[in-house]
Amino acid sequence: MAALAGPVLALVSFVVAYLLDPVNFGERAPLAAIPAFLLAVVVLLISHTVLSLQEIERASAHTDRIYEAVKDYLHVTKVGAPEDAVQYVLARLPIVREVRNTTLNIPDEIERSDERLYGTRAYEAVRPVLAEWTSKDRRWKDIGDARAVPRLRQNLDLAMRVAGRRGTGYQFRLLGRDEPQINFILLTYVDSSTEVLFNWDFRNVGQDPNVLLSRDRDIVEMFAVQFEHLWRAASPDHDRTATRSSSVK
Repeated sequence: MAALAGPVLALVSFVVAYLLDPVNFGERAPLAAIPAFLLAVVVLLISHTVLSLQEIERASAHTDRIYEAVKDYLHVTKVGAPEDAVQYVLARLPIVREVRNTTLNIPDEIERSDERLYGTRAYEAVRPVLAEWTSKDRRWKDIGDARAVPRLRQNLDLAMRVAGRRGTGYQFRLLGRDEPQINFILLTYVDSSTEVLFNWDFRNVGQDPNVLLSRDRDIVEMFAVQFEHLWRAASPDHDRTATRSSSVK
């Protein structure tokens, strides 16, 4: 029916314009068909454009639904560059109840990771969102190394200021040993479903990683077990704890 609306409107506009004769051709009535025809063409083009835009929107929405449905059945899908993955995580936080993240870097990749991830605006936008999010009964756990300490302390300080007496759901622990680890982030949603984003590492010189995502139960469980092992092996920030304790009179 929508496809017929354009031609019908064009025909109606032609008849009305011809009968009303807005240009006032008078005795030369046949010439009144010219502006009527032109108006009908314009109406037809406009209706066609509107119909095309509506079809594009419907197709886009349908494609998104298909993508989300298919993604659940694929073992791994590509998210994109680390900055894209950060945006992905931020966009889903409203329906996430727990985040488990690692930020571990070997010396050879730290400069590149600072340039392409930790020093970007996309990553800087995480801290205030994290602070507000963890003040609302949400949990975020970070595991870092010595190179991540300044960033993790800033996260905790801001989270504690925002949460105030309510207490923050943000925690971090540190690994004392320096060895290559695959960085990943686990998202647990309010409906208890879980997914993992991995391959954040900048170990290919001159080439950014392509972050991968999986909702496959076995893959997610593998990373969840790895996180628990790392969390148990890591320790709280004793230096910061000691500093706070010694400052109390």
